[in-house]
Amino acid sequence: MGLLVLFGVTALVAAGFAVKRNERRRRDAASATVELQADADRISRTLADGRYEEVAWSEVVEVEVLTTNVGPHREDGVVLVIAGPGERGCLVPSQLAVEHGVIELLHALPGFDSRRLVAAMEQPPPARTTCWERVGN
Repeated sequence: MGLLVLFGVTALVAAGFAVKRNERRRRDAASATVELQADADRISRTLADGRYEEVAWSEVVEVEVLTTNVGPHREDGVVLVIAGPGERGCLVPSQLAVEHGVIELLHALPGFDSRRLVAAMEQPPPARTTCWERVGN
């Protein structure tokens, strides 16, 4: 009887871990970037679950860099947070930022210093570093 109880408890624990793992995979898949667009006027990102982020460069008030080794962006390791007014903004995995020319577009922000961006991207995870802020905010 004791062996049967032990087997049952082990099966429940294993099932719990499987459910948690599947939920994490589902969340990660939902937050995947399916489209990123960046031009001289704005940057936008569409996520797999249909959410949409957009901010015009003229509205950007801050650029932060997140380094991580957990969560949906752990594969990339570095995420740019391009923050607009209020809760508006756009999260951009660094690999996509390079592929879509976002790094070059950041240089159009007044006083943007690429050395601060590079230093922030080199911080060991977990880190959150502001590398640019609009003067006067």
